[in-house]
Amino acid sequence: MSGEGSATRLLLVSGAGGSGRTTVATALASRAAERGRALLVTVGRTVDPLLADGTGAFDHVHFNPVELLAQWWGSLSATVRAGRGLGGESGDTAGGFDPFALEPPELTGLADAEHILVLRAVRGHVESGEYRTVVVDGPAFDGLLSLLTAPASLAAYLERVWPRHVRLSGPASGPAAGALAALLLAEPLAGLADQLAAFVADRTVLELVHVATGDAGRPALARAELAALEVLGLRPVALVLNRMIDVDDRFALDLPHPAVRLVRARVAAQDDAREALAEVATVLDRPVIEAAEAAEPIRTPAAAAALTWDAAAILDAAPVAVPVPAVRSTGGAGLDARYEWSITLPLVDPSTIGLGRVEEDVVVEAQGVRRRMRLPSVLRRCVVAGATYEDGELRVSFVPDPEVWPRG
Repeated sequence: MSGEGSATRLLLVSGAGGSGRTTVATALASRAAERGRALLVTVGRTVDPLLADGTGAFDHVHFNPVELLAQWWGSLSATVRAGRGLGGESGDTAGGFDPFALEPPELTGLADAEHILVLRAVRGHVESGEYRTVVVDGPAFDGLLSLLTAPASLAAYLERVWPRHVRLSGPASGPAAGALAALLLAEPLAGLADQLAAFVADRTVLELVHVATGDAGRPALARAELAALEVLGLRPVALVLNRMIDVDDRFALDLPHPAVRLVRARVAAQDDAREALAEVATVLDRPVIEAAEAAEPIRTPAAAAALTWDAAAILDAAPVAVPVPAVRSTGGAGLDARYEWSITLPLVDPSTIGLGRVEEDVVVEAQGVRRRMRLPSVLRRCVVAGATYEDGELRVSFVPDPEVWPRG
Protein backbone atom coordinates (compact mmCIF):
# COMPACT_ATOMS: atom_id res chain seq x y z
CA MET A 1 0.00 0.00 0.00
CA SER A 2 3.04 2.29 0.35
CA GLY A 3 3.21 5.08 -2.16
CA GLU A 4 -0.48 4.92 -3.13
CA GLY A 5 -1.82 8.45 -3.16
CA SER A 6 -3.03 9.84 0.14
CA ALA A 7 -4.57 6.65 1.54
CA THR A 8 -3.92 6.13 5.23
CA ARG A 9 -1.60 3.29 6.05
CA LEU A 10 -2.32 1.22 9.18
CA LEU A 11 0.68 -0.53 10.75
CA LEU A 12 -0.07 -2.90 13.64
CA VAL A 13 3.00 -3.63 15.76
CA SER A 14 2.87 -7.11 17.29
CA GLY A 15 5.15 -9.36 19.31
CA ALA A 16 5.52 -11.19 22.60
CA GLY A 17 5.65 -9.38 25.92
CA GLY A 18 9.08 -7.89 26.55
CA SER A 19 9.98 -7.65 22.87
CA GLY A 20 9.89 -3.85 22.91
CA ARG A 21 6.67 -3.35 20.93
CA THR A 22 5.91 0.06 22.41
CA THR A 23 9.42 1.35 21.78
CA VAL A 24 9.35 0.12 18.18
CA ALA A 25 5.84 1.51 17.63
CA THR A 26 6.93 4.89 19.03
CA ALA A 27 10.07 4.92 16.89
CA LEU A 28 8.05 3.92 13.81
CA ALA A 29 5.45 6.65 14.41
CA SER A 30 8.29 9.17 14.81
CA ARG A 31 9.82 8.20 11.46
CA ALA A 32 6.40 8.14 9.79
CA ALA A 33 5.75 11.69 11.06
CA GLU A 34 8.72 12.87 8.99
CA ARG A 35 6.72 11.91 5.88
CA GLY A 36 3.33 13.29 6.85
CA ARG A 37 0.93 13.49 9.76
CA ALA A 38 1.09 10.32 11.88
CA LEU A 39 -0.91 8.92 14.78
CA LEU A 40 0.24 6.46 17.42
CA VAL A 41 -2.55 4.42 19.03
CA THR A 42 -2.00 2.67 22.34
CA VAL A 43 -4.48 0.47 24.16
CA GLY A 44 -4.78 -0.56 27.79
CA ARG A 45 -5.93 0.33 31.27
CA THR A 46 -2.93 2.65 31.72
CA VAL A 47 -0.65 4.71 29.48
CA ASP A 48 2.91 3.43 29.07
CA PRO A 49 5.40 5.73 30.89
CA LEU A 50 7.27 6.17 27.59
CA LEU A 51 4.32 8.20 26.27
CA ALA A 52 3.09 9.77 29.49
CA ASP A 53 4.65 13.20 28.90
CA GLY A 54 2.67 13.73 25.67
CA THR A 55 5.70 14.72 23.59
CA GLY A 56 6.55 13.39 20.16
CA ALA A 57 6.43 14.38 16.51
CA PHE A 58 3.22 12.37 16.10
CA ASP A 59 -0.28 12.63 17.53
CA HIS A 60 -1.05 10.11 20.24
CA VAL A 61 -4.38 8.67 21.38
CA HIS A 62 -4.83 6.12 24.13
CA PHE A 63 -7.89 3.87 24.25
CA ASN A 64 -8.98 2.51 27.61
CA PRO A 65 -11.29 -0.40 26.65
CA VAL A 66 -13.39 -0.03 29.80
CA GLU A 67 -14.04 3.63 29.03
CA LEU A 68 -14.95 2.80 25.41
CA LEU A 69 -17.33 0.12 26.70
CA ALA A 70 -19.02 2.50 29.13
CA GLN A 71 -19.49 5.16 26.42
CA TRP A 72 -20.95 2.66 23.95
CA TRP A 73 -23.23 1.07 26.55
CA GLY A 74 -24.53 4.44 27.64
CA SER A 75 -25.41 5.38 24.07
CA LEU A 76 -27.02 2.03 23.33
CA SER A 77 -29.07 1.90 26.53
CA ALA A 78 -30.35 5.43 25.87
CA THR A 79 -31.46 4.34 22.39
CA VAL A 80 -33.26 1.28 23.76
CA ARG A 81 -35.01 3.26 26.47
CA ALA A 82 -36.13 5.86 23.95
CA GLY A 83 -37.44 3.06 21.71
CA ARG A 84 -39.43 1.66 24.60
CA GLY A 85 -40.80 5.10 25.29
CA LEU A 86 -39.67 4.74 28.88
CA GLY A 87 -37.61 7.90 29.22
CA GLY A 88 -35.31 6.15 31.66
CA GLU A 89 -38.05 4.58 33.78
CA SER A 90 -38.41 0.86 34.28
CA GLY A 91 -40.88 -0.92 32.00
CA ASP A 92 -41.82 -4.22 30.45
CA THR A 93 -39.00 -6.71 29.99
CA ALA A 94 -38.84 -10.21 28.61
CA GLY A 95 -39.34 -12.47 31.61
CA GLY A 96 -37.51 -10.05 33.86
CA PHE A 97 -34.43 -10.05 31.59
CA ASP A 98 -33.23 -6.48 31.06
CA PRO A 99 -29.55 -6.09 30.16
CA PHE A 100 -29.97 -2.32 30.10
CA ALA A 101 -30.65 -2.23 33.80
CA LEU A 102 -26.84 -2.08 34.01
CA GLU A 103 -25.54 1.46 34.08
CA PRO A 104 -22.27 2.31 32.23
CA PRO A 105 -20.23 2.87 35.43
CA GLU A 106 -21.08 -0.69 36.52
CA LEU A 107 -19.27 -2.25 33.55
CA THR A 108 -15.71 -3.26 34.44
CA GLY A 109 -14.99 -5.37 31.37
CA LEU A 110 -16.51 -7.38 28.55
CA ALA A 111 -13.67 -8.83 26.48
CA ASP A 112 -15.08 -9.27 22.98
CA ALA A 113 -17.04 -6.03 23.17
CA GLU A 114 -13.88 -4.22 24.24
CA HIS A 115 -11.97 -5.59 21.24
CA ILE A 116 -14.79 -4.60 18.90
CA LEU A 117 -14.88 -1.06 20.25
CA VAL A 118 -11.10 -0.64 20.08
CA LEU A 119 -11.15 -1.73 16.43
CA ARG A 120 -14.05 0.62 15.72
CA ALA A 121 -12.08 3.52 17.22
CA VAL A 122 -8.96 2.62 15.22
CA ARG A 123 -10.99 2.33 12.02
CA GLY A 124 -12.45 5.77 12.68
CA HIS A 125 -9.00 7.33 12.71
CA VAL A 126 -7.89 5.39 9.62
CA GLU A 127 -10.97 6.44 7.65
CA SER A 128 -10.92 10.05 8.85
CA GLY A 129 -8.31 10.98 6.24
CA GLU A 130 -6.44 13.08 8.81
CA TYR A 131 -3.35 10.89 8.87
CA ARG A 132 -0.92 9.46 6.35
CA THR A 133 0.11 6.74 8.80
CA VAL A 134 -1.59 5.21 11.84
CA VAL A 135 0.64 3.03 14.01
CA VAL A 136 -1.05 0.78 16.56
CA ASP A 137 0.95 -0.54 19.51
CA GLY A 138 -0.75 -3.92 19.64
CA PRO A 139 -1.43 -5.91 22.80
CA ALA A 140 0.61 -8.94 23.85
CA PHE A 141 0.18 -11.92 21.58
CA ASP A 142 -2.85 -13.62 23.14
CA GLY A 143 -4.62 -10.28 23.33
CA LEU A 144 -3.70 -9.58 19.71
CA LEU A 145 -5.29 -12.83 18.55
CA SER A 146 -8.45 -12.00 20.49
CA LEU A 147 -8.49 -8.49 19.01
CA LEU A 148 -8.14 -9.76 15.44
CA THR A 149 -10.65 -12.61 15.73
CA ALA A 150 -13.34 -10.89 17.82
CA PRO A 151 -15.33 -9.34 14.93
CA ALA A 152 -15.63 -12.49 12.83
CA SER A 153 -16.33 -14.62 15.91
CA LEU A 154 -19.05 -12.32 17.19
CA ALA A 155 -20.69 -12.06 13.75
CA ALA A 156 -20.68 -15.86 13.41
CA TYR A 157 -22.07 -16.39 16.92
CA LEU A 158 -24.93 -13.94 16.45
CA GLU A 159 -25.87 -15.38 13.08
CA ARG A 160 -25.75 -18.89 14.50
CA VAL A 161 -27.88 -18.28 17.60
CA TRP A 162 -30.21 -15.63 16.14
CA PRO A 163 -30.10 -15.43 12.29
CA ARG A 164 -30.67 -11.98 10.89
CA HIS A 165 -33.75 -12.96 8.88
CA VAL A 166 -35.33 -14.24 12.11
CA ARG A 167 -34.56 -11.24 14.30
CA LEU A 168 -35.80 -8.83 11.60
CA SER A 169 -39.04 -10.74 11.01
CA GLY A 170 -40.47 -9.49 14.31
CA PRO A 171 -41.13 -11.20 17.67
CA ALA A 172 -43.13 -14.37 17.58
CA SER A 173 -44.05 -14.00 21.24
CA GLY A 174 -43.18 -12.14 24.40
CA PRO A 175 -43.41 -8.49 25.38
CA ALA A 176 -42.67 -6.12 22.52
CA ALA A 177 -40.40 -4.00 24.69
CA GLY A 178 -38.21 -6.99 25.51
CA ALA A 179 -37.98 -7.99 21.85
CA LEU A 180 -37.10 -4.42 20.92
CA ALA A 181 -34.36 -4.31 23.53
CA ALA A 182 -32.84 -7.54 22.20
CA LEU A 183 -33.11 -6.36 18.58
CA LEU A 184 -31.51 -3.00 19.32
CA LEU A 185 -28.66 -4.81 21.04
CA ALA A 186 -28.11 -7.55 18.46
CA GLU A 187 -28.60 -5.67 15.20
CA PRO A 188 -26.05 -2.87 15.77
CA LEU A 189 -23.56 -5.42 17.13
CA ALA A 190 -23.99 -7.74 14.15
CA GLY A 191 -23.61 -4.91 11.64
CA LEU A 192 -20.54 -3.53 13.41
CA ALA A 193 -18.98 -7.00 13.71
CA ASP A 194 -19.43 -7.63 9.97
CA GLN A 195 -17.87 -4.28 9.08
CA LEU A 196 -14.91 -4.76 11.39
CA ALA A 197 -14.34 -8.34 10.25
CA ALA A 198 -13.99 -6.99 6.70
CA PHE A 199 -11.72 -4.20 7.98
CA VAL A 200 -9.39 -6.63 9.77
CA ALA A 201 -9.32 -9.02 6.79
CA ASP A 202 -8.43 -6.29 4.25
CA ARG A 203 -4.68 -6.53 3.67
CA THR A 204 -4.72 -3.24 1.73
CA VAL A 205 -5.68 -1.60 5.02
CA LEU A 206 -4.02 -3.48 7.87
CA GLU A 207 -0.34 -4.38 7.80
CA LEU A 208 1.65 -6.19 10.45
CA VAL A 209 5.10 -5.39 11.88
CA HIS A 210 6.30 -8.22 14.11
CA VAL A 211 8.91 -7.62 16.81
CA ALA A 212 11.20 -10.17 18.45
CA THR A 213 14.46 -10.03 20.40
CA GLY A 214 17.65 -12.01 20.02
CA ASP A 215 17.30 -13.64 23.45
CA ALA A 216 17.43 -17.42 23.63
CA GLY A 217 14.12 -19.03 22.74
CA ARG A 218 12.57 -15.84 21.31
CA PRO A 219 13.01 -16.72 17.62
CA ALA A 220 11.18 -20.03 18.12
CA LEU A 221 8.40 -18.14 19.92
CA ALA A 222 8.26 -15.60 17.10
CA ARG A 223 7.97 -18.36 14.52
CA ALA A 224 5.06 -19.94 16.42
CA GLU A 225 3.33 -16.55 16.70
CA LEU A 226 3.81 -15.84 13.00
CA ALA A 227 2.44 -19.29 12.14
CA ALA A 228 -0.70 -18.56 14.17
CA LEU A 229 -1.11 -15.20 12.46
CA GLU A 230 -0.65 -16.88 9.09
CA VAL A 231 -3.61 -19.13 9.84
CA LEU A 232 -5.62 -15.93 10.29
CA GLY A 233 -4.41 -14.66 6.91
CA LEU A 234 -1.81 -12.22 8.24
CA ARG A 235 1.83 -11.99 7.24
CA PRO A 236 4.20 -9.27 8.44
CA VAL A 237 5.40 -6.49 6.20
CA ALA A 238 8.70 -6.86 8.07
CA LEU A 239 10.30 -8.59 11.05
CA VAL A 240 12.12 -6.43 13.60
CA LEU A 241 14.95 -8.04 15.55
CA ASN A 242 15.03 -5.66 18.49
CA ARG A 243 17.51 -4.72 21.21
CA MET A 244 20.58 -6.05 19.40
CA ILE A 245 23.99 -5.30 20.95
CA ASP A 246 27.00 -4.55 18.79
CA VAL A 247 30.33 -5.90 20.00
CA ASP A 248 33.41 -4.92 18.01
CA ASP A 249 36.84 -6.54 17.85
CA ARG A 250 38.12 -4.53 20.81
CA PHE A 251 35.91 -6.52 23.16
CA ALA A 252 37.71 -9.67 24.28
CA LEU A 253 34.94 -12.28 24.49
CA ASP A 254 37.34 -14.97 25.68
CA LEU A 255 38.08 -13.36 29.06
CA PRO A 256 36.99 -15.53 32.04
CA HIS A 257 34.91 -12.82 33.70
CA PRO A 258 31.22 -13.35 34.60
CA ALA A 259 30.18 -10.15 32.80
CA VAL A 260 32.08 -11.21 29.69
CA ARG A 261 30.44 -14.64 29.81
CA LEU A 262 27.02 -12.95 29.88
CA VAL A 263 27.88 -10.82 26.85
CA ARG A 264 29.32 -13.84 25.05
CA ALA A 265 26.12 -15.83 25.66
CA ARG A 266 23.98 -12.94 24.44
CA VAL A 267 26.07 -12.52 21.28
CA ALA A 268 25.77 -16.26 20.58
CA ALA A 269 21.98 -16.10 21.11
CA GLN A 270 21.79 -13.11 18.74
CA ASP A 271 23.67 -15.02 16.06
CA ASP A 272 21.25 -17.94 16.44
CA ALA A 273 18.31 -15.51 16.26
CA ARG A 274 19.62 -13.96 13.06
CA GLU A 275 19.85 -17.39 11.47
CA ALA A 276 16.41 -18.50 12.66
CA LEU A 277 14.61 -15.33 11.59
CA ALA A 278 16.48 -15.27 8.27
CA GLU A 279 14.93 -18.67 7.55
CA VAL A 280 11.44 -17.38 8.40
CA ALA A 281 12.04 -14.23 6.34
CA THR A 282 13.05 -16.32 3.34
CA VAL A 283 9.86 -18.37 3.58
CA LEU A 284 7.72 -15.24 3.86
CA ASP A 285 9.82 -13.13 1.47
CA ARG A 286 9.98 -10.32 4.01
CA PRO A 287 12.96 -8.35 5.38
CA VAL A 288 14.48 -8.67 8.84
CA ILE A 289 15.32 -5.25 10.29
CA GLU A 290 17.71 -5.03 13.23
CA ALA A 291 17.21 -2.38 15.90
CA ALA A 292 20.14 -1.67 18.17
CA GLU A 293 20.05 -1.73 21.96
CA ALA A 294 20.03 1.88 23.15
CA ALA A 295 22.97 3.07 25.22
CA GLU A 296 20.57 4.53 27.80
CA PRO A 297 17.04 3.46 28.83
CA ILE A 298 14.41 4.79 26.41
CA ARG A 299 12.07 6.96 28.47
CA THR A 300 10.80 9.54 25.98
CA PRO A 301 9.49 9.55 22.39
CA ALA A 302 12.58 11.55 21.40
CA ALA A 303 14.82 8.78 22.67
CA ALA A 304 12.75 6.21 20.76
CA ALA A 305 13.00 8.35 17.62
CA ALA A 306 16.80 8.19 17.92
CA LEU A 307 16.76 4.38 17.80
CA THR A 308 19.27 3.04 15.27
CA TRP A 309 17.38 1.00 12.68
CA ASP A 310 16.08 1.06 9.11
CA ALA A 311 12.47 2.19 9.57
CA ALA A 312 12.34 3.12 5.87
CA ALA A 313 12.37 -0.59 5.02
CA ILE A 314 8.92 -0.75 6.66
CA LEU A 315 7.55 2.56 5.44
CA ASP A 316 8.65 1.83 1.85
CA ALA A 317 7.81 -1.89 1.86
CA ALA A 318 5.83 -3.45 -0.97
CA PRO A 319 2.39 -4.93 -0.23
CA VAL A 320 2.38 -8.33 1.45
CA ALA A 321 1.12 -11.40 -0.41
CA VAL A 322 -1.02 -13.45 1.97
CA PRO A 323 -2.17 -17.05 1.55
CA VAL A 324 -5.63 -17.44 0.02
CA PRO A 325 -7.46 -20.72 -0.61
CA ALA A 326 -7.33 -22.22 -4.08
CA VAL A 327 -9.73 -24.79 -5.58
CA ARG A 328 -9.06 -27.13 -8.46
CA SER A 329 -10.66 -30.15 -10.04
CA THR A 330 -8.62 -33.33 -9.71
CA GLY A 331 -10.66 -35.42 -12.14
CA GLY A 332 -13.95 -37.17 -12.72
CA ALA A 333 -17.39 -35.80 -13.53
CA GLY A 334 -20.83 -35.84 -11.93
CA LEU A 335 -20.92 -37.87 -8.74
CA ASP A 336 -17.42 -39.16 -9.56
CA ALA A 337 -15.91 -35.66 -9.56
CA ARG A 338 -13.01 -34.88 -7.25
CA TYR A 339 -11.93 -31.48 -5.99
CA GLU A 340 -9.06 -30.15 -3.92
CA TRP A 341 -9.18 -27.08 -1.67
CA SER A 342 -5.72 -25.89 -0.61
CA ILE A 343 -4.03 -23.07 1.27
CA THR A 344 -0.33 -22.34 1.74
CA LEU A 345 0.71 -22.33 5.42
CA PRO A 346 4.48 -22.95 5.40
CA LEU A 347 5.17 -21.97 9.03
CA VAL A 348 2.49 -24.17 10.58
CA ASP A 349 3.38 -27.23 12.66
CA PRO A 350 1.45 -30.07 10.94
CA SER A 351 0.83 -31.80 14.28
CA THR A 352 -1.36 -28.87 15.36
CA ILE A 353 -3.68 -28.96 12.33
CA GLY A 354 -7.33 -29.85 12.71
CA LEU A 355 -10.26 -29.49 10.31
CA GLY A 356 -13.99 -29.04 10.70
CA ARG A 357 -17.05 -28.15 8.67
CA VAL A 358 -19.82 -25.79 9.77
CA GLU A 359 -22.56 -25.44 7.17
CA GLU A 360 -20.96 -23.64 4.21
CA ASP A 361 -17.62 -22.99 5.92
CA VAL A 362 -14.48 -24.99 6.47
CA VAL A 363 -12.86 -24.48 9.88
CA VAL A 364 -9.06 -24.70 9.96
CA GLU A 365 -7.41 -25.08 13.34
CA ALA A 366 -3.63 -24.80 13.74
CA GLN A 367 -1.16 -23.30 16.21
CA GLY A 368 -3.98 -22.98 18.74
CA VAL A 369 -6.19 -20.71 16.60
CA ARG A 370 -9.27 -21.36 14.46
CA ARG A 371 -10.34 -19.70 11.25
CA ARG A 372 -13.63 -20.10 9.41
CA MET A 373 -13.44 -19.74 5.64
CA ARG A 374 -16.39 -19.72 3.27
CA LEU A 375 -16.27 -22.54 0.71
CA PRO A 376 -16.93 -21.82 -2.97
CA SER A 377 -20.38 -22.87 -4.18
CA VAL A 378 -19.23 -26.10 -5.82
CA LEU A 379 -17.71 -27.37 -2.56
CA ARG A 380 -20.78 -26.54 -0.50
CA ARG A 381 -22.47 -29.47 -2.22
CA CYS A 382 -19.56 -31.77 -1.37
CA VAL A 383 -18.26 -33.66 1.63
CA VAL A 384 -14.68 -33.90 2.86
CA ALA A 385 -12.90 -37.03 1.65
CA GLY A 386 -9.49 -36.50 3.24
CA ALA A 387 -6.70 -34.03 3.98
CA THR A 388 -2.92 -33.86 3.72
CA TYR A 389 -0.17 -31.37 4.51
CA GLU A 390 2.64 -31.41 1.97
CA ASP A 391 5.36 -28.92 1.09
CA GLY A 392 3.91 -26.28 3.39
CA GLU A 393 0.42 -26.57 1.91
CA LEU A 394 -2.79 -27.84 3.51
CA ARG A 395 -4.81 -29.79 0.96
CA VAL A 396 -8.37 -30.94 1.57
CA SER A 397 -10.09 -33.27 -0.90
CA PHE A 398 -13.85 -33.13 -1.56
CA VAL A 399 -16.32 -35.44 -3.29
CA PRO A 400 -19.96 -34.70 -4.26
CA ASP A 401 -22.68 -35.25 -1.68
CA PRO A 402 -25.22 -37.47 -3.51
CA GLU A 403 -28.12 -35.94 -1.55
CA VAL A 404 -27.60 -32.40 -2.86
CA TRP A 405 -25.51 -32.80 -6.00
CA PRO A 406 -27.41 -31.79 -9.16
CA ARG A 407 -28.34 -34.73 -11.38
CA GLY A 408 -28.36 -34.66 -15.13
